[in-house]
Amino acid sequence: MGVTVGNKQHQSIDDNVLLHYFISNFAPLLVPLYTFVVIIYLTSVAFRKELEPLRAFLEKYLLLRPADIEQEQNKNITGVAQRQLAGAAFETSSQEDAEEEQPVNMSGAYKLVSNDNFEGFLAVQGVPWALRRAANGVRPTHRITHIGRRLTIKIEGIIESQTTYLVGGPPVETDVRGRIFQDVVRYLESGKGVIVTKKALSEDYDITVQRELSDCKQRITMTSTAFFRDGKESVKCVQQFKREK
Repeated sequence: MGVTVGNKQHQSIDDNVLLHYFISNFAPLLVPLYTFVVIIYLTSVAFRKELEPLRAFLEKYLLLRPADIEQEQNKNITGVAQRQLAGAAFETSSQEDAEEEQPVNMSGAYKLVSNDNFEGFLAVQGVPWALRRAANGVRPTHRITHIGRRLTIKIEGIIESQTTYLVGGPPVETDVRGRIFQDVVRYLESGKGVIVTKKALSEDYDITVQRELSDCKQRITMTSTAFFRDGKESVKCVQQFKREK
């Protein structure tokens, strides 16, 4: 548009009339259209879990051929069976380990109170600017249930999730904004918290998320670091959480 307007003195009268018509009738729609697209994108990300049935319906009945539908159904059946077997084994192991002595108890509800370089941490992972700004402004609550080696972290906010780990146990597959990771958890050497090592299966970086409980048991310092396999400098962010009453 800038080039067109700048060169309009070289155009014929008819071209200028057409350009004036376009600017008068369509240019004012560009900003609202862009805003609408951003809102739709943020909504789809924030409510991805709620929109999953609609996405599955569209893929199965509108976007896939009959042969693809049959293959997808077979894959889903196999995946469900595998998750059920893995879940049963995990549950048995969790019950056996639930009573084990633990060096720290992370249980509680903790609300985010401050961010340090959170936007930069998201930027290196390819998160769009609008979503980074939105994520940096919200104050989610992390609800942690920690019994023996069993650790469940539930995140309540724009993007919600819940994951259960066994500290020192087998990897757990997680999905973070469409990126798949294999997570393993261990206790910090200080005995004051836990660290989750997230190995990316489809990206060129890995992440560690360290949660350390304060001596007063009222705050958690969460340090997240992205490590790049190509040798690029790592990026770290620090977030402070305060225990809710």
